[in-house]
Amino acid sequence: MLWLFDINETLLDLAPVEAVLQDAAGRPGSALLDVWFDTLIQTALTLTAAGRYEDFGRLGALVAADVVDRAGGTWGDEALAALRSAFGSLPAHADVVPAFDALRARGDRLVPFGNSPLATIETQLRGAGLLDLVDDVVSVEMAGMLKPSPLAYATALQRQGATADEAVMVAAHGWDVLGAACAGLRTVFVTRDGRRALPVDPRPSATVTALTELAGLNELTRC
Repeated sequence: MLWLFDINETLLDLAPVEAVLQDAAGRPGSALLDVWFDTLIQTALTLTAAGRYEDFGRLGALVAADVVDRAGGTWGDEALAALRSAFGSLPAHADVVPAFDALRARGDRLVPFGNSPLATIETQLRGAGLLDLVDDVVSVEMAGMLKPSPLAYATALQRQGATADEAVMVAAHGWDVLGAACAGLRTVFVTRDGRRALPVDPRPSATVTALTELAGLNELTRC
């Protein structure tokens, strides 16, 4: 089986980015991470719906500057460097390596698939100790469209020489799971921090609270 894994928040913990935003804003203890990430995703989704591709890393920096500005801080080169450093050294969630080990032991193929540029994704996975545990890495820059564009998922499948019936998309984001399902893939939604899937069809083929549950999903069916 081919497993496609979303990366940020699904595999990697974004918590270190919070400190960067707080420092730049001069507001320690403020909850800025969710504002940043939600605005980033909203921006990316809007551009994708309009048929326009933008580098996800560039968007992340632009949104960070806006969030910090709205919080009363100043965004500059030092903050940008800190953001890039944090983004390249995000830790893996505790369930990732055990889940990967279990899936690899039975011969499954593991492929992280993200919106960031390929070089960024590889840096992230290497920093988290995951790069040597996966079979390939796919970036949407290969398609020239961000997820959840159907072209992004089709390009990922084409690169792996797989059909939609042979692949499962795993993500902690409802928009990613829904996009993959609409593209014909089976999907697994991960309830990181109590998240819920989007309340529309097609629903996830399965929902898990931890990636270590994946190896037990032997009968995934498309909803």
